[in-house]
Amino acid sequence: MYLGGSKWQIKKTRRRRSNPWRILLLLGLVSGAVYVERVIVPTVPPLFIPTPTPTQNPATILIEAESLAQAGKLSQAEDAYTRAIGIDPKQASIYIALARVQVFAGKYAEAETNARNALLVDPNAALASAVLAWSLDFQASQAESEQGRTALMLEAEAEIKRALSLDPNSALARAYHAEILMDSGDYAGALDEARASLAIDPDTLEGQRAMGYVWERTGNYEQAIEAYQTALRINPYLPLLHISLGDMYLAEGDTDRAVASYLKATALNPTSTEPLSRIVLAYARVGDYGIASQYATNAVEQDSTNPRLRGNLGRMFYKNNEIQQAVDQLGLAIQGGQLDDGSWVQGLQLDPGDTRVVEFYYTYGLALAKNNQCPQAIPIFEALLRSASADEIAVANSYEGLVICGQIEPTATPKPATTG
Repeated sequence: MYLGGSKWQIKKTRRRRSNPWRILLLLGLVSGAVYVERVIVPTVPPLFIPTPTPTQNPATILIEAESLAQAGKLSQAEDAYTRAIGIDPKQASIYIALARVQVFAGKYAEAETNARNALLVDPNAALASAVLAWSLDFQASQAESEQGRTALMLEAEAEIKRALSLDPNSALARAYHAEILMDSGDYAGALDEARASLAIDPDTLEGQRAMGYVWERTGNYEQAIEAYQTALRINPYLPLLHISLGDMYLAEGDTDRAVASYLKATALNPTSTEPLSRIVLAYARVGDYGIASQYATNAVEQDSTNPRLRGNLGRMFYKNNEIQQAVDQLGLAIQGGQLDDGSWVQGLQLDPGDTRVVEFYYTYGLALAKNNQCPQAIPIFEALLRSASADEIAVANSYEGLVICGQIEPTATPKPATTG
């Protein structure tokens, strides 16, 4: 049925012809979107997420670490070995190399830790036991008590014997054994081991150092100087060797060459206070207490909370007749106290077996006595007479202090000894 007049009429419209350029444009846009999604987007890192750094080859890092160690840049070498361990923690040799560097850097406890880590990776690593023994020997020399020293030495001897049982032809193990024997009082055995080390490998740095150490401890200073100089020709950038050489010059009375060696050690390791303390000793021996005080001050500035450095500075002030400054510094060394920056100095307990600490005590007492502070000085002298009665110098100076304070008559004192 046809509905005429209806507004709902269906009219047939003419179809428009497609534009080919528009089609090509749309295809290009689609292709571009697919390319961005599948190629570009996967290569762009997500926002706010750190870009991962490429992993370095451990072999490359080890070459870098060895070069730094040879150049005497021990701190940088330590960092490089630590990075190598982070990448490959299953190589005992890296822990051993790090431990050796740490011994030369004076970080004996850290060296012990890494030598033990090497043994965890490889329990039969002879050199790990040898370096462990070497680090323990150094720690024994710094032990605060005789009991602690004895325990460390016993373990060092056990570890070096184990190392030599695993590898009797190790030049390094023989060198370390020589030092341990020397510190144990076996001079003949130490000399034999040092010679054995050099017979295996005459170009071993530790072998030449061990020979120098044996000659040093037996009072053969010329031979010790020759051995240390040979070690420095192998590596001239190790502060420890320059300090050892300086000690030998000082033992021979050559202050200028001793100080020159210590200054080289300072230049190689500016953050270490050890060569500065040796320079203090060198100038004090020839009576240049003013110069000694300057270097002692430099050492305190490097490590302000170290009571021994404070004590050394106080001694130099006392020797230079700067009594009030001596009282201040020795008081911090013995009693401790808070510094202006809020840090604390931990005072040193009186230990009759530590001659340096005993010297701090009687020098402090004398400084107090000369500064009209006898109520504080007298208990120090009395404590020394009770605890350090076997130390003739301490006893003589204690009696001298009691005379100054009017506690005893001068005729009651024994003949005074030098104040050291």
